[in-house]
Order: sequence, then C-alpha cells, then structure tokens
Amino acid sequence: MKISALPSPRRGSVLLVVLIFTAVLSLLGASFLSYTTTERRLNHANQLRFQAKNAAEAALEYAASETRSRLTRNLNFSATEFSTTPITAHSTRLSTLFKTGVGEHNNVKSTDVSLWASNVTSSTRRYIDPSNAGNDFDPLRGQTVSAQAVRFIASAKAADAVSASTAYATQSIEIRDAALFNYAIFYNLDMEFHPGPNMTVVGPVHSNNSSYLTEGGGLTFTDTMTTAGSFIIGTKNSPGSRPSGRDIKFSTGVDDDGDGQNDLLTVNNPKVNGVSVGSYVDSLLNTRVSSKNFRDVASQAWNGYVQDSSHGITRQTPPGVLTGPQAHDLIEAPDATGTASVEEQKFSNKAGLYFVVEPGGNVTTFFSATDATAYKAAANRATWKASNPTKIITPPSGLIENQRRMYDWRERKWINTIDFDLGVMRTAVLAATPGSAANFKVGPNDWDIDDPATDGRWNGIIYVDVESPGTGYASSGTRYKTSATTTVSQGAGSGQRTSVRLLNASKLPNRRAANPANAFLPEGLSVATNAPVYTIGHYNADGALAGDLSDMTTPEADEVPAAIISDAISVLSSAWDRKDYVTGQVVPQGDITSNSSSRPGASNTEVSAAFLTGIVATTGTNNSQYSGGVENYPRFHENWGGDSLRYRGSIVALFESEIATGTWADSKYGAPRREWGFNSMFGSQRRYPPGTPIIRTFRRI
Repeated sequence: MKISALPSPRRGSVLLVVLIFTAVLSLLGASFLSYTTTERRLNHANQLRFQAKNAAEAALEYAASETRSRLTRNLNFSATEFSTTPITAHSTRLSTLFKTGVGEHNNVKSTDVSLWASNVTSSTRRYIDPSNAGNDFDPLRGQTVSAQAVRFIASAKAADAVSASTAYATQSIEIRDAALFNYAIFYNLDMEFHPGPNMTVVGPVHSNNSSYLTEGGGLTFTDTMTTAGSFIIGTKNSPGSRPSGRDIKFSTGVDDDGDGQNDLLTVNNPKVNGVSVGSYVDSLLNTRVSSKNFRDVASQAWNGYVQDSSHGITRQTPPGVLTGPQAHDLIEAPDATGTASVEEQKFSNKAGLYFVVEPGGNVTTFFSATDATAYKAAANRATWKASNPTKIITPPSGLIENQRRMYDWRERKWINTIDFDLGVMRTAVLAATPGSAANFKVGPNDWDIDDPATDGRWNGIIYVDVESPGTGYASSGTRYKTSATTTVSQGAGSGQRTSVRLLNASKLPNRRAANPANAFLPEGLSVATNAPVYTIGHYNADGALAGDLSDMTTPEADEVPAAIISDAISVLSSAWDRKDYVTGQVVPQGDITSNSSSRPGASNTEVSAAFLTGIVATTGTNNSQYSGGVENYPRFHENWGGDSLRYRGSIVALFESEIATGTWADSKYGAPRREWGFNSMFGSQRRYPPGTPIIRTFRRI
C-alpha cells in the first residue's frame, strides 16, 4: 500500500506571507507616494506663501521709504495725507520689484499687491530723556518732540496654475518733530512774569534759566510750566515797583470737577491731599516750611505740570538755531566771511524774496541773497543794476512805502518806517491774472515765482535787510485823505532809526492758496529782518474774538503758518490804521499823534504768528532796569484801556535786542488784557511757518 505524503502547510503560508508582504509594500509605496505628493504640495504652498509674504513686506519697505521722502519735503501735512494722496509705485519701479518672465521665479503680479494707510494720528508731546540709556543713540535726545504715527497694511497674492497664497503684513511709522516753535513761550534767558492786568497763557511754557512770577490782576497757566533753573514766586533782583500778588494758578492735569477743563490750583498756600502747605510754593519752599520741599509738593499738587531743576528739567537746545552770544546772528544779513555753520542758519540766506533798504530809505528787491550781497558790495550800485536787470524784481505799486515816521516813546526817538502792505503782496503772490500790474515783475515780464530754474522761487520767506537800522533819514512824513478835499499830514522831518512795519495783514501772502492740492507749494509767510518790526492791526486773523477764548489756540479758516523774526517786535492795535478816503489804501493814522504823551487809544486786536525776537534784559533792582517781562515781550505804544490782545502763536526769546534797546521804564502805554495761547497749527496740526528750523526723524514702532 502506497502511502502519499500530505501537502506541506508551509507552501500556503509562504504564499500568504508573500501576499501580505506585497500588500504592505503597496501600502507603503502608496503612503510614500501620498507623502511625497503632499510634501511637494506643501512645499509649493510654502513657496507661494513666502513669495506673498516677501512681496507684502517689500510693499511696506517701499511705503516707509516713500513716507520719509514725502514728509521730508512736505513739512506741513494733514491727518489724511496718505488717504487723499495714496502711496503708489511707478510702473517702472513695480516691474523691478515684481519682475516676471523667463528665468524669474516670481509668482506675484504687481496688480496683486495692495497697500492701505491709516490717517495720521493726533500729535502728542514727549520729552526724550537724555538720562535714559535707551535714548543714548536717539538724535532727538534732550528735546521735547511732537510725535505722530501712521499705520500701513500691505497684502500680496502669489498664484500659479496650481494654487494661490495671500499674505498680509503691517507696520507703523512714527514721525517725530523737534521744531523751534514748540512752546507757547520759550526763553533761553531768565523768564519774568509780572503783569498788571489779568494774563492767561494757554500752552506749554519753558525757560532754560530761572523763572520769576508775580501778578497784579491774576496770572493763569493752563499747560505745563518747566524751568531748567529755579521757580521763584517773586521778582528778579527784588525791585519794589513790580506787582507782588500771588494769584498765580497752574493746571493740575486732571478734571476732578467734571467741567471738561483741567482743574487749576493756586501757588498761594494750596491744599495738597486736603492739607494746606502753609506757604506759597516755589523752589525755596523748604526755607519757609522746613518739613516741605518743592519737588514733592509740586509733584503732588500739579501732577508734573510744574517742574524745575529738582525734577530733572534740563536746558533744551532749540533745533537748528544758534544760542548764546551768537544767537542774534540768526537775523543778520549774509556775511561772505562768516562760518558756514552760522551762515546756513541765517534767515537771510533762506529767503526767496530779499529787500535791501539803503541808508536813505530806497528799497531794491531781489529773489536771491547772493544777488543782494553782490549788489551791496558793488562799487557803483547804479552800474550794477544796469548790468543785471534780470536779477532785480519790481514790486507792484503800493507794496512798499518809505516816507512815513512814528515816535517810539520807549526808544525816545522818531522812527523812519519801511511799510509793507501785505494785502498788496498777497495779490502779487497769488498772481491770478497773468500780465497784471499787480504782479511782481522781472523786467517787463511777470516773475515766475514757481520756477527756481529761471529767476528764483517764492518760498514764503522774505528778508528785509536794513543796512543802517541805527540811523534814520529825511522823509516827507505820513499823510492821508479823510475826504476828497481834506488831507492830514505829519509834515516833513527826519528819523533817528529805521524799522520795518507790516500792515493790511489780516490775510497773508500764501502761494499754496493758488493751488491747494499742490502740497509742495509753500504755505504761509515768514518775515525776517535785522531791524525792529511793528505790526499794525489784525495780523493773519480776522479780529472777531471768540467769547470762550477758544481762538487762543484754534486757527481760523483763512489762517496760514506765519512767523516774524526780528530785533524787536511791537504790536500796534487795529485803531492805529485807517483807509485813505481817495485811494482806499490802508494808512497808519496813529503816526500823526504818536509823539503825544497822551497815548492814542487802542482797540481789540488779534495776532496769529510765531515771534522770534530779542528783549532788553533786567540788569538791576531799579524799575528802570526791568526788562518788562514776558508780558511786554511784544512791546506796546497805545492806551489799551482794558481791550484785548488775543495772541495765537509761539514766543521765542533767544537773544538780547541790539537795535531797539530802549528800556521798558521809558514806555508810555496802557496795558491790554493779555490772552495768549500756543497755536495748535504748530502743535497737533504740525503746520510750521516757512523756514522754521526743524529736526524730523522717522522710526518704526
């Protein structure tokens, strides 16, 4: 019997193992293939994502560069700067940024890149503390700056035939300004406040030295008061003739009573934490109350709104201007032998319209400081004029009057005045009618005031170079008609000084008004001279005083950034001028009675301009040696009788006057109500007068 072997069970198990192994390999292969496909897809998506991300960041870099370029050229920008005039890249630049074609690994089209910008934020003030190590390399360390920011958001899409990716990026740029006109009042000298009538100051106040304060009818500060020296409730050198009142109030920076205004607290024995201090509060408090010190009491009472050197307040150097003994050089004529660092800061070298006033009162006009200097140096000026007719500008009729005089009681002298009718100049600057006799002329043709390549360019800065401000000349005197047949005349005579006057100035020359959409046309007017200046009537303002005092800081609709820079500044009220009955020209009727010891009456007057000028410093204890204080920084010559000088601007005292050196004690006037504020145009709006020294920096935040 044949016995057959049974089939081995191993044969089936091998097959099963092979099948299982094959299945596993297939699964592994499929998984690997799936992983590879997914990885490739992810890598491709990442590539597109990175392209989109890089494109969005490139758009932000471009926006940062354009912001710096645009706002370096355009100092006066609005909150809607980037929404009304968006940043756009030129087509050539776009093709460079996002190049496509053979060999280019770019999947971003320029049309798929978008950029949005916010409005520019409101301005905030900040002190860049030099003692903070984090500010060691900050170019604005030691300065109080105004800061604003704009936020950019960019998007970009990278796409091909397979997929697409969109990326977003954001960046904020901070624009910081340290400007000369950064305070309501800035003194590089000792600062003295001793007003008789009530005085109100709205806006930040700073002194690089010590501050001395008393009052006769109330003195109020609604913003910060800082001094790098001592804060003294009293008079410098203790002259007995000044007011001795201590009704002086400062802002606490908080509104506890809920009336919408920061509360005010007196320096005269205030209550701190419900307890009276026991004395008036100043830097010498601990000499009167041994348990108290000014640093602590001021910090608790005014919450940082009143500070002196004990709080760490240090001297501030105004940006871009000279200080110390050289500061008066800022207003001097160009000096061919001067140092470059000084010459570049002079307003005379910045001017786009230059007037030379010769010792006899004749005025010649140029569009270049270089040409004016060459004319002054010429051996024969008549010959120079004949040889250079295209370098001389002919002003329209009525713009300049050189035959008037007024008596200045403070100087105890007759003053020859070079009068500029700024209403006539405004018409000439607008140049609305080509060929009009009201335009500036170069030869027989209109001056092309917007083309620097041909014959200069109006830049909003005028300089009046009075060659001999310390002497006068013979003139026919002020005269005008009160009717068709009646003439009022001062009569001929000679002056002993030569000064500049600005009249008919309620609306100032403003080239920007010719085309408001062109942000690169200069806005506003800065008048600079080496001589004293007198303003007559409302200046850059309509004279309608707001009952709530809001116009102490808020500019009017037609107002422009303006500045007056000179050896001294006097304000003559709107009562000083009138219109000639026949010509309609504004004339200074106050000249006729200016030498009467019974001062002419004043009327409410509104002035909007930054002032940079000199003072006559206090030199001793006698009343005759008093500077006149900040209250007489603009000098007065009328009986104001309680009428207001509503001033909106920025007061800067850098030097002592060298021409108008008469003492305050010799003045004859009745003081106005002084209602002075910091123009928000120079603060939150950041619209500065032409030629304002300014340091602007940008940083990412």
